[in-house]
Amino acid sequence: MTKLVEFTRTRRSGLSRYIWILWIAALGAAIVFPFVVDRPRFWLPNIGVRSLWLGIIAMSLVFLNRYIGLLSLAQATIAGISAYGVGYMMVTRGQGFFVAVPVGILAGTLAGFLVALIAARTKAIYFLMITLALGQVFYSYASQAIEVTNARRGLAPIIKPNLGFIDLGTITSFYYFALALAVICYLLCRFVAATTFGLALQGIRDSPERMSALGYKINRYRIAAITFAAFIASIGGVVLVFDRAQVDPNVVSLGSTLDILVVAVIGGIGSLGGVFIGAIIVTMLDNFAQDFTDRYMTLTGIVFIIVLLFAPAGIGGIGKQARRVIDRRRKDTTPAVMESPQQEPSAALPTDEAITKGKQQ
Repeated sequence: MTKLVEFTRTRRSGLSRYIWILWIAALGAAIVFPFVVDRPRFWLPNIGVRSLWLGIIAMSLVFLNRYIGLLSLAQATIAGISAYGVGYMMVTRGQGFFVAVPVGILAGTLAGFLVALIAARTKAIYFLMITLALGQVFYSYASQAIEVTNARRGLAPIIKPNLGFIDLGTITSFYYFALALAVICYLLCRFVAATTFGLALQGIRDSPERMSALGYKINRYRIAAITFAAFIASIGGVVLVFDRAQVDPNVVSLGSTLDILVVAVIGGIGSLGGVFIGAIIVTMLDNFAQDFTDRYMTLTGIVFIIVLLFAPAGIGGIGKQARRVIDRRRKDTTPAVMESPQQEPSAALPTDEAITKGKQQ
């Protein structure tokens, strides 16, 4: 029995190594992307950059769902608040890049903190509906506040600056700028998930009652997680506003919120990296669906349903889904092994692992 467990663990570590190889290959493909497309002026802004900021915003949604079990529909709004912060400082106040960007990120992160204070005590459908309602409240405000958001006309133009070491005005440089931010956000999410804070979040996700009994402040951890996810979404909002060169209420509309949700579900609601796959699919549909049909939303809905039917964990979860099928078949074909009277204890549950590791660290 011990040999079988060791074999299973070794095989899974091998599969994890192959997954990392796939992600490195994907990063390499993203790096050479500007040099292999036939029309860089079309592909880079419409597919490349847009997929990156959609993926960053959706990544913040996936982080909350994966590590704390909360599905937020306020991430597009938080990114929009960050974009409005940048636009307000650059257009209305005449400030430069190095002032406007920190103000925008701070505004989005603060908005996420306020959302957390309101919604952190709820869960499941109640959390989802509260975050959606708060997003629509800001959409209504952005559509009417002439002094701050310039109402429906929005704030423009928001010009990509030349920072000296990189000229964001050139599309290739701006693409690599967005790609670097996407990689940093991904690594930051993985790092936070591996810390004691991330382990505690997973314990709260699996068994909040047990974690509360051990002395963990559940609401404080949830507020911190929502604020961190807002920080990630705010970085996506910065890329968004420079990509669009303007910010208007459409950025925080219900349609934008649903776009982020569709990207997350198609890419994989539990996969931090899979969101970029979902973003590419959505942007490709947005740009090329009119070549096949005038009903873009219908085609997007069909793709959405197909993914849910055949890959419930999303495109990014196909590997884990295939691994579960292989493990199930291998288990069915493996002959039963007689267990000795002194059987080794079974592997700890995810909650117990999170609690134990967190307390040790």
